[in-house]
Formats: sequence, structure tokens, C-alpha cells
Amino acid sequence: MAKFHIRARTIDLLGRQQIANISTAISELFKNAHDAYATTAEVDYFRDDGLFVLRDDGLGMTKQDFEDRWLTLGTDSKVGSFSGLKRPPVDSAQDIRPLLGEKGIGRLAIAVIGRQVLVLTRAKVDGKAEDSITAAYIHWGLFELPGIDLDEIVIPLETFRADTLPNLEDVQEMVSKARDSLESLASRIDEKVAKSIRNDMDAFKVDPRDASTYLGQPSFDLNGSGTHFYILPADEIIQDDIDDRDESTKATRFEKNLIGFTNTMTPEFRKPKIITRFRDHVDEGEPLERVGEKAFFSPEEFKQVDHHIRGRFDEFGQFRGKVGVYQTLPSEYVLNWSNTDGKPTSCGPFDFSIAVIQPTPTDSLVDPTEHAKIRRKLERHGGVYIYKDGVRVQPYGGPDFDFLDVERRRNLRAATAYYSFRNIMGAVELTSRDNPNLVEKAGREGFREDKAYRQFRSILINFFIQSAADFFRENGKYSEEWTEKRYELQRLDEVRKKREKQSKGKKDRFGDQLEKFFKVIDSGQLPKTISDTVAGFEADVLYEINSKKNPQAKALAIGRLEAEAKLHLDQLRKEHAISKPRGVGLNTELRNNWEAYQTEMGRLTNDLVLPAEKTIENIVTTTVKKNKLNLEPGLRLNAAVQKHTKETLSTMKTLRTQTEETLTDLTRTVRDTTKNSFRNVSKVVDEVLAELEAVKGKKQAEFDFSKQREAFETLVADAFEEESEKLRKIYSQLDAVLSSTQSSGSDMVEVTEALEEEVVALRERQEVDFELAQIGMALNTINHEFGKTAGSLRDGLRRMKSWAHANPDMKRLYDDMRVNFDHLDSYLALFNPLDRKLQSTAVDIKGSDIFRFVSDLFEKRLKRHNVRLVADEGFKAHTLHGFHADFYPVFVNLIDNAIYWASSARNDAGIIELIEDNGDLCVRDNGRGVSSIDVRNIFELSFTRKPGGRGMGLHISRQALGRLGYELNIDPPTPNSGACFRISKMSQ
Repeated sequence: MAKFHIRARTIDLLGRQQIANISTAISELFKNAHDAYATTAEVDYFRDDGLFVLRDDGLGMTKQDFEDRWLTLGTDSKVGSFSGLKRPPVDSAQDIRPLLGEKGIGRLAIAVIGRQVLVLTRAKVDGKAEDSITAAYIHWGLFELPGIDLDEIVIPLETFRADTLPNLEDVQEMVSKARDSLESLASRIDEKVAKSIRNDMDAFKVDPRDASTYLGQPSFDLNGSGTHFYILPADEIIQDDIDDRDESTKATRFEKNLIGFTNTMTPEFRKPKIITRFRDHVDEGEPLERVGEKAFFSPEEFKQVDHHIRGRFDEFGQFRGKVGVYQTLPSEYVLNWSNTDGKPTSCGPFDFSIAVIQPTPTDSLVDPTEHAKIRRKLERHGGVYIYKDGVRVQPYGGPDFDFLDVERRRNLRAATAYYSFRNIMGAVELTSRDNPNLVEKAGREGFREDKAYRQFRSILINFFIQSAADFFRENGKYSEEWTEKRYELQRLDEVRKKREKQSKGKKDRFGDQLEKFFKVIDSGQLPKTISDTVAGFEADVLYEINSKKNPQAKALAIGRLEAEAKLHLDQLRKEHAISKPRGVGLNTELRNNWEAYQTEMGRLTNDLVLPAEKTIENIVTTTVKKNKLNLEPGLRLNAAVQKHTKETLSTMKTLRTQTEETLTDLTRTVRDTTKNSFRNVSKVVDEVLAELEAVKGKKQAEFDFSKQREAFETLVADAFEEESEKLRKIYSQLDAVLSSTQSSGSDMVEVTEALEEEVVALRERQEVDFELAQIGMALNTINHEFGKTAGSLRDGLRRMKSWAHANPDMKRLYDDMRVNFDHLDSYLALFNPLDRKLQSTAVDIKGSDIFRFVSDLFEKRLKRHNVRLVADEGFKAHTLHGFHADFYPVFVNLIDNAIYWASSARNDAGIIELIEDNGDLCVRDNGRGVSSIDVRNIFELSFTRKPGGRGMGLHISRQALGRLGYELNIDPPTPNSGACFRISKMSQ
């Protein structure tokens, strides 16, 4: 009798060659974990050595189960047969799970991921984990060999104590047994193929015991059970699947197949039976979560968006549920399926839930930053996902599979087709009990396209078309809330934009005025102009005294000269007078510039203009008295005061005229508006009353009473709502103006200004926080990688040293490498003190230590830029008490800035001085100095004048010193004298 022979290649044909790609293979293994009652299935992929580890916390397998089930093709335990193996065990602590794998070949998907695998499994029986772990090593290349029967392939199988994972030596012993099996078949295998398999086995350096120290859960610790796969090396194509993205807005193939494996999105649906994660260890830093709750839509994001629809389609295709528009209290909604014939559908009933975000931020309640983040995620993963028994059915969900023609309708009728995969996230929940006729195809390519699927698809398409027409279209049946709220949001956005445009113009002009003022101040021309005015006046007075005029003419001339000189000084002051625009919120930079202006203008008035006026008055008084001229002090005082009173009255008259004219215009506008509003409502009422007269004589049968009443009432109500809203706005504004004129009332303009300033400050803070977070992550990676690389190089040079001494040619190469590396390593060593962790207690830090530290750090840079760094004896002898990590970075930052300014602003040598001044420590340079306008802003976060600077150093330095009881300030600027930063102990 003849028999079938099963070749080893059957495994390869049924497994690797039947799986489309690696992400599909991972999905199959996740489904196996689901069937094993796992609650988590997690992958860790390490790019540096290609190790791929998949672990679950399911029921695992006994050694007997592993041989009878896992190593047996086409197991019949999942098909409910009365013969053959029993059905797989179930976890009595969980609900019964429908089995997803029925063909018994899902485990063969491992061969797609990598050619070699170590399998570890620990069974849990009756709630208790077994005392042993079963381990097996498989090289899938053995199942690709032609001419070899399946029963000739040996699979090394071992057991270990549960509290002792196999180590590298244990794994190597198992690999050795597989190699022996290979050698027994060597005469029938192509030598090149055999050599390739041997090389793979030699490179399989897997140590589960060591891996357990950094992998974490799930594990076999204590009562832990499940199955773990160690694949090495994983096929490098997995990196292409992860990284290759056709467009920045598109999902990768990897994401399409694995994202949303279970429904972790909808907050009120059933809790997922299993959570899947894929961590990509790109480097030694924190791994990237490619699959998991963070990568998919979260319940918080689902709840955060604008509209929500949740309900259930019954067995006749009718939807019953609730719809919440713009986060309002959901209202009941019933929608019939027009294709029903009164019989239950073949597809069965199912649950449905979607969340919808308005496409444009101006129409949305979602914060603009969050709106952009959610929209980016929707671009890649938006759509309606289908879950059966809690596990995603491929390929439904995501923008690339438009099985409901959502995007097609959108493209054809953009104005009326509201839904798009770019603005919805949602799920359809099916079960094997309610939807047995919706059956997946063999290749995980969706449902069979039979009657049940066609009905299912038709029901959903009908829902999306009709609900869009009912809720999200002008004049829709239930669209009032959407229309009104959307109009309100758009109106508010227009108001904001208009206000921002007006404010921007005012702020720009204000900023330009301040910049112009400080340029004059920094030029040093004002003191010279004032002193020249006084000197010129004194010379003119002397000229008049020496003239041949009579005494009375001389007195009049001197009085005239005094008035002209004072007028010139007054004009000088008015020329630089700037008014802060009212009702405009200033950002931090402008606010600081305004405060600096007020300080500088006060100094200009008190230190220059007023003393100059007094000098002029003293010159006149002395001259008149000395030359016995008849110039009465009373007349001089009267002339001076009258000049100011006339100016004051003139200004008040102008303001009174402007106010009265505005009030007249306002009164006329308000009167016209109220008159028109009343006229419009009266017109509608008259039209309705006329219609009522027309229907008085009609009989009941000639018209629909309720419908006619509703139509009339709606006409009046709409007119009233529109016109009354206009009047309410006017009234509220006039009432606010009236309140602000009362002694206890608040100024509307000031309130608006304060609120706008707060908003501006919050926006600035948000931008800075985001930038700081990005910088922090980048610095963490750079610091980690630099330290790791330097350590490896240091170790390599140490080992090379003995060879270099024995080989003269190599010694020269070694010496060159050593010198260059020492230079690089010195930077890392120099910054060791910046790590507070290296110090457990505060220490005394001498100024000489600080000077030596920064001299070493900046040695080459100082030479390159021709800048000299010096310290006086007072600085060197000064002692600070604290941590190096607190004080060193401050001096590093100050000197780093000083080098730039001292070298860029001068043609000769720059100099930076570290000096002690009355107990203060100062860093002084001979650069171009700091402009008066920047004195306050220079310590603000993100403010910088240095090209390529980030404006962080001085802000952070000041904050750090402040926590230690020190102040960091800058001395008042003096033209062409450089900058001097001062560190002082805070006064108690």
C-alpha cells in the first residue's frame, strides 16, 4: 500500500509563504496570545543586534501540550471536534473567548520574522503556574531543505526550573543538538545551504536570563505564565516596514496592520480582553511605542473632540442611540434602514460609536494645539474600525480602505458629504454570537462579500449619509445646534482676528517708537544736546550783557532767551514722549521695553532736563542781580506757569471735543439701530397678522392647524431673536461704559488689555515649554550617546596601548589618536562637575577653582577669537558655598556670551575680567555692551541678540541663582564700555 510522505518544506509552504509580511505575522501571533487568554502581548525589538522578543502572559503550555499542539500541524482542538485533542484550556478567571485561530498554522508566522527562534513557555493549570519551563530551539531554514522528510528534523526540547531561566550556555546546548541533526543530513544537503545554517546557529547568542533583567513584565516571575519568543536576528525588512512612510500624513504598512489591534479607543465600550504593544528600541534611550495605547487614539482624545454618536443597530438595521453635538447633552436619535423587508438581517445586530472633530480649528471647541495633534493622527489612522469579539478585523479602519465610500462621497459632494476619515474615529463592535454570518476570508482580507456583508455595509452607508444630512447640514432636521454653535465660533474667530489685526498695528507702531527712542539714548546725543543748549544760552546772555543796548532792552532780551531755551528743552522732552496704546495687551518683550522707557524717561527728566532748567534760571537770576537789570521774578514766574496752563487747557479742550463728537455719533448710531430693529420685528408681526386674517374664514379641513401655527410662531420668533440679539449687544456695551465712568466701575479697555496680556503670556509660555521639552529630550539623547561612545573609545585605546608599544609604526598612529581623543574626552570630563549626583554634600568653591575650570574649558576658543580671560586676586580668593552643578554653569554661560561679544564687536584684542567688587562677583567684557532697551529683556526666556542663540542661558542662570539666595543683574549700560554682569547675595 502507498502512503503520503510529508516533506519538511511543507512547514515553509504553509507558514512563511502564506503570510504577506512581518506585520501580518505579528498580528497572527497576537491572535494566538488572545486565544491563550493573555491580557498583554508585547514586542521589544532591539535594532542594534536585531533581537526580537514577543512575550504574553497567557496560559502557556505544558511540555505535553507543546508537543501535541504547538509542534503539530492543523490541530483539530479549535474546531470543536468530538475526536482528536480536547479544546485548549480556558482561564476560569476570565470570560470565555471565541478562538481566533482555527487552522493551527498561525505559529508558523514566526518564520517570516526571523530564521531562528527560542520558545519558552510556562503553563498555568487551575490558576497555578507549573514548576517548570519548557524550551525549544527552531531554525526554520531546516524546513526549507528539499528532499528531507518532516520527521527527520529534530527540534531540541528541554525543561528548566521555573525560578531559573535558561542562560546563554543552556541555549547553546540546545543549538548544538540542532546542529547535530543538521550534520546527520549533511550528505543530502547542498554545502552552501548547510554552511549558511551553521553560521546562523553560531551567531544565535540569546540569553533569556540576562534579558529578564531589562525586559520587565510580562515575565515568569512568581506565578507568571505565558509564552515568550526570542527571535535572532529578525529580518531587517522590519525596519523598512516601520520607517518607510510614503507621505508624512500616511500610515506605514506596519501601522496599518497592527495599530488598534484591540479597541482601546472608545471609553464606554467593553474593556479590551488583550492589550498589545510594540516597543522599538532604536538606541540605548527610551524605546518608541509603535503599537499601543499611546500610538492609537486614546479615550481622552475620543472624549475631547466636538461630536459623539453612540448606539446600536438592531437585527432589522434600525439605529437607536444618542447624538451629542458640540459636547452638548446627547439626544435620542432613531434612524431606519430603508432596505429592510421586515425580516431580520443576515448580518445581525451590532454596536457602533464614533467621535467627530470639526475639520477647521475655528469651527471646533478643541484647543488649536490639540486640534492639530488629533488631526495629524487622524490623517494617518482616522476612520471606522471593525472589531469582532474585541479584536480588529483587517483591513477595515484607516484612510486607505474606504469600504463605506466615505471619501468618494466627499470628493463628489464636498459641500454636503460632511464625514471624512480625516475627521472621524470610531468602532463597530461585532460578536460571534450576534454576527455569525460575517465571516473573514482565509487571507485576513476582510469579510466574505456575501449577503450578510452587503447588508452590513449598506446599513452603515445609509447611516453616514442620513446622519450627515440630519445633523451636519444647513437646514438639516436636527442641525440647529451645529449651525448655531458653528456660526458663533466663526463669529468669535472673526472678532479675534480683527482685534489681533488692530492690536498688531498698534503694537508695531509702539515698538518702533520705543526702538527709535533707545537708539537716541544709546547714541549719547541727548546729554550733549542739553548741555549745548545751556552753554549756548549762557553765551547768548553774555552777548546781550556786553551789547550796547539799554538796561531795559537787555532785560527783555534775556527774558526772551530764557523762554526760548526752556521751550527748546520742553520740545526735546515732548519729542521723546511716548504714550502706551490703551486696550492692547503687550507681550513680555514690549512690556519690559515700556518699563525700561519709563525708567529712562524719568532719568532723562530728573537728571538732565530739570537740572538744565534750573541752571538756566540761576544764570538769569545771577545775571539780572549782578547787572542790576529790571526783570521782575513775578513776571518770569507768571510767563512760565501761563505757558503750562494754556497747554493743559488746550489739551483738555481737544479731548472734550473728541469725546462729545464720539458721543454724538454713538447716539445717532444706537438710535438708528434700535429704530430699525423695532421696525423689522413690527413688519414681520404685521405680515403674520395679515396672514391670520386670510385664514380666518377657512375651515379646519382646508389647512393643518398645528403646522400653520408653528410656521407663524417661527417667523415671529426668528425675527425677534435676530433683532433682540443686536439690541442686547448694544445694551451690554453701553452698560459697561456707564459702569466704567462711575467711581467704583472698572474700565472696559483696561479689563480687555489685562485679559489680552494674560493670553499673550500664556501663549509665550506654551511655546517656550514645548521648545524646552524638545531640547531636553535631544540633550538627554546626545549626552547618553556621547558618554557611551567616549567610554567605548576609551576602552579600545586602552587595549590598543600594549600593541602600540610593541609596534613603532602603530605607536605613531596610536599617539595621534590618543592626543585627539584626550581633547574630545576633556570636554566630557570637564562637565562632570555639572552633575549634582556626583556630589552628596555642599562644598566650598573658590573663585580660583572657577577661574581654572572656565580657563580649561574655553582655552582653545579664547585663543581662536583673540580674547584674554583674567581674574583679579579678590575674585580668586572669594569663596562660594554650594554645589558645583549650581554655580559652574552660570559662569560657563556668562563667559560663553562674553567671548562672542568681546570678539565680534572689536578689531583689537578682547578681554573678559572676573573681578570681585564689594562682595559681588562680576564678569565684565570690553564688547559693544548692552542697549538700554534690552536691560530688562535680557533675562527673559527666549530673548537673544546673538545670531543662532536661544535666549535661555541668562534666564536659567538667574533662576538657578535665585533659588540659592543670589541675584544676577547687569550694571547700567554706558556707551562703548562693554557689559558687566553682577552676582550678588540677596539682601535679607
